[in-house]
Amino acid sequence: MPIITHEDELDLAKMEKDLASHLKKVARLQRTVSDSHKKLADNIAKLNIARQLLNRTFRDVLKQMQTLARESKSNVKDDEINYYQDFIHKNDKYIEASNDFVNSIKDLAIRKDDLATRGDLFAEALTTIAGRRSGVIKKALSIEKTKNKMIEGSKLTMLENELNDLQRDFDRARNILLKEIEQFVQMQDELDDLWLKLKDSTTEMS
Repeated sequence: MPIITHEDELDLAKMEKDLASHLKKVARLQRTVSDSHKKLADNIAKLNIARQLLNRTFRDVLKQMQTLARESKSNVKDDEINYYQDFIHKNDKYIEASNDFVNSIKDLAIRKDDLATRGDLFAEALTTIAGRRSGVIKKALSIEKTKNKMIEGSKLTMLENELNDLQRDFDRARNILLKEIEQFVQMQDELDDLWLKLKDSTTEMS
């Protein structure tokens, strides 16, 4: 088994800071994607309004065609009526599915914003824990060096008390980090569920 050194813990602190930086970058890009989803939802909603107006016009035309079709001399064919009825039916189904799709996209965008916020909080907690970790290790190393200089007991006690305070700060920061990780993972799970719902909505539209 390799011997764990103080340097290994200091390396971990550096890695935690690097991880925090990547979390912030992902959170920033996630907000960009969320904005794109919101715009997509708005555009689909506009398309749905246009489809509803289209269907209303289709129905007006169909009603007129059905009236004319009662006359044998009219230029309206049954095929035309059947096509129009089919168009209207398909558009109704598409509009209903699209509305569900829009709601899912909006929910997804909101949750992505929430996850980005949780990611930032996770990153902040990581940055704090990395700083606390470095502080504890450096103080412990400082005390070890001081012991070798044979300083008076009262000063050593003071330094050890400082180390204990730093350790308590680290423990509090770690508890906060664990809570942030738990909430981040919970938010990720909720987002995964929404992705599945969105996938189902897309399947209904196809």
